[in-house]
Amino acid sequence: MAKTFGFGVCLLGFFLSMLPAMAQFGDETIVERVDIRGNRRIPEDTIRANIVQIRPGEPYDESKVEFDLRSLYRTNYFENLEVQEKDGDIGKVITFVVREKPLIRSIEYVGNKSFTESDILDAFKEKKLGLTVDSQYDPVKVKMAERLLHDLMVQSGKPLGSVHSEVEPFPPYSVRVRFVVDEGTNVRIGKIRFTGNKVFDDSKLRAALQMSKERSVFTMFKGLDKYHREKLEYDIEMNLKAFYQQHGYMQVQFGQPVTRIFEGPRGVLPFLRKTKEQFFVEIPIDAGDQYRLGKLELKECGVLSCEALQRAFGMKEGDILNFKAVKDTLEQFKKLYGEVGYINFSYLPEHHADPKTKVYDLTLTMQPDKQFFVRRINFLGNTKTRDKVIRREFILEEGKVFSSIALDNSVLRLNQLGYFEQVEEKDYEVKPDEKTSMVDVDIKLKEKSQQSIGFSGGISGISGSFIGLNYSTNNFLGRGESLDVNIMGGTRQTNYSVTFTEPYLFDTRWNMGLQIYNQRYRYDTYSTFGLTDYNGEASELFTQKTTGGTLTISRRLPRSLWTVGTSYTYQKIGVSNIATGFETFALGQFIGYTSGDSSDALEGITRSEITPMVSYNSTNAYFNATAGKSLNVSAAIAGGILGGDFNMVRPALEYRHFIADRWLSHGRNVFAFNLQLQYTQAFGNSVVPFFDRFFIGGENTIRGFDIRSISPLAVTRTRQFDGTSSGNCVIDTDTGLCQTLESSPFAVGGDAVGILNFEYRIPIAGPLSMSGFYDIGITRAMRKSSLGNFGASEVSIIGDTNNKLRSSTGVELQFVLPVVSAPFRLIFAYNPQRLSGSVTTPGGTTYTINEPSKDVKFTVGRSF
Repeated sequence: MAKTFGFGVCLLGFFLSMLPAMAQFGDETIVERVDIRGNRRIPEDTIRANIVQIRPGEPYDESKVEFDLRSLYRTNYFENLEVQEKDGDIGKVITFVVREKPLIRSIEYVGNKSFTESDILDAFKEKKLGLTVDSQYDPVKVKMAERLLHDLMVQSGKPLGSVHSEVEPFPPYSVRVRFVVDEGTNVRIGKIRFTGNKVFDDSKLRAALQMSKERSVFTMFKGLDKYHREKLEYDIEMNLKAFYQQHGYMQVQFGQPVTRIFEGPRGVLPFLRKTKEQFFVEIPIDAGDQYRLGKLELKECGVLSCEALQRAFGMKEGDILNFKAVKDTLEQFKKLYGEVGYINFSYLPEHHADPKTKVYDLTLTMQPDKQFFVRRINFLGNTKTRDKVIRREFILEEGKVFSSIALDNSVLRLNQLGYFEQVEEKDYEVKPDEKTSMVDVDIKLKEKSQQSIGFSGGISGISGSFIGLNYSTNNFLGRGESLDVNIMGGTRQTNYSVTFTEPYLFDTRWNMGLQIYNQRYRYDTYSTFGLTDYNGEASELFTQKTTGGTLTISRRLPRSLWTVGTSYTYQKIGVSNIATGFETFALGQFIGYTSGDSSDALEGITRSEITPMVSYNSTNAYFNATAGKSLNVSAAIAGGILGGDFNMVRPALEYRHFIADRWLSHGRNVFAFNLQLQYTQAFGNSVVPFFDRFFIGGENTIRGFDIRSISPLAVTRTRQFDGTSSGNCVIDTDTGLCQTLESSPFAVGGDAVGILNFEYRIPIAGPLSMSGFYDIGITRAMRKSSLGNFGASEVSIIGDTNNKLRSSTGVELQFVLPVVSAPFRLIFAYNPQRLSGSVTTPGGTTYTINEPSKDVKFTVGRSF
């Protein structure tokens, strides 16, 4: 009983002690509920997710309300926020009243002429502005957009322009934003001056600036005469500073460029005048002292010789220090180390400049780091092309030492295949594993269409009016084999051919090609040979038919871009449809080619020919290369121990070079060059057949002239006999000599030819491109004995038509259609060098030759 009484007293004491605390809790205000009002687009759950401090049933605290209010502001969803509170049944009712930011329903740009809307969107994207249609309206972003638009005006040469925004409400809860641009007048750089201790004259310093130039004929087209502060500062720091350091001024300092706009002299040439308002730019310079090279030392070079590397600098003690040469040489060192697997190569420079002696000592500690090997080469995206077809083109091999040069050459060879879209540096990645010293190489590929079935037709200088059907694939069944079937018929030419190429015969590095063909070509006297036809019509001389085949075997040299090989050709050649009056001329070309008389040529003569060849190819694409060069050297040998009806050698050289234009178009356009040299000569009492002599002109040689219209001209002179049994010649009463009958001039072709083509290629849009061209060529008959046997007639070449340059210049438009494998070409040509005037034959007869001064051609195919 006593124990029970004691427990009750303790319990009563505990409750009495808790009364003050319970009284204090009863005085606190709690949060009854939290309401959201005013939201229309933004879900209430999204808003509540940002209210984290105020919760129903918990004590009310103003600091927590402020915290949640700031949290809602940070969401950037709302134009205005308000907190309302009132007493509820058991506590405070907190209401967040929101007014959402309106949505942008449209954005308009008015008055921008120097830059497009696409340029504006690119600038917004680069700065991550986030101002787009259906985004929330934010006045801060609109002001930032105004500044970006003004920057675009400055970059476009319109620094005096202005821009402002107009915001129009669009009920119920949206706005329209319009940016009004007033570009003002053009302002270009009119004068760049240099002040202070500049050492060099202003002309040399202006030439050192690569991105900011005074307005001139060249800079106006490249946009270099537009002032932009950041671009000028970069130009000074990178290019002008490098110029001074190239001449030993290692401590050169530049002040802040001073610019002002003034009205300067404009010049007098239309379209090339300077703007009325011009920028005057003044750049302060303190060149400092010129330093010479003192001690140059290389240490810890690893696998490479320090002595050999030191000689690569090309400088010795006492020379003016050329810091640019030092940097360029170190870049070459990086490539050298990368070629033997040291891809993390770096160097630690230590230098000391003595201000008294003006000597600059330089010590370079090489840090090759680890040598890396190739673990895996992965090809991604080749869904049809077999892996081995790609892998066999790779010089870089798994398990071998990694080489950056081998990787570059491997990618080049992939691009030369023509199977894939151009593989660029961004499409392959080298992933080193520092722990294992191994690298994985990933190559991303995008396959082109591997086959095409085309129907073509039109007018060509070679084929005349033509229609054709072709099937071609350069990656047959994904195995890298090429197959081409061509059927073409035209007024001048008919061609049936099948070509097959196996690039890796029996999985070796030998390449085999086989072509079988049946061709017909009609030779015309006017359009083919360029003779003056008094009725202006082309007349057929004869038709040549050729049936045969060519087998080619070649091999690319290991780890190289050189290829060696040979081909064998066997043909049956005949003539038919000889025009009346041309029998002697036509058949005279074939005397000596057959076992019987010249009429046997109607049945066909035999060509048996072998052609050894060597080639080099570093072009970066199968078609439309933009960089690299190619060289093909061959020497065709017909007859001799090979048999056939004539003996002949025909050496040839073709060189192509493609250079990206980094001066006018920043690499977008291309300079293209093509050089062809050929010579032919008979041996062993044979002659050069007429169909192997050189006639130039046409869309693939000299574009402003008709096909095969450029050739030396000749005449035959035949003695006249009295018809008696004694066979006496008829005497000319004026000269007392035997009377001769001279033929009309005819084209004989040359035995030597040279052609040079130049193009400036400009891609316009998609399949459309344009090029300016200049073609120059010459064909020459060097050996009269090689012209053939004309029986009793004597052949004489008209000297005024032999060894004469022809040239053509103009513009060519090209358009590639998906169903045709070659582009349509529209050629506008002017011929500055041509034959125009009178020529006199050895017999004294005068003829007038007027080769065309201009021409317009439509054809199908590629130039080179």
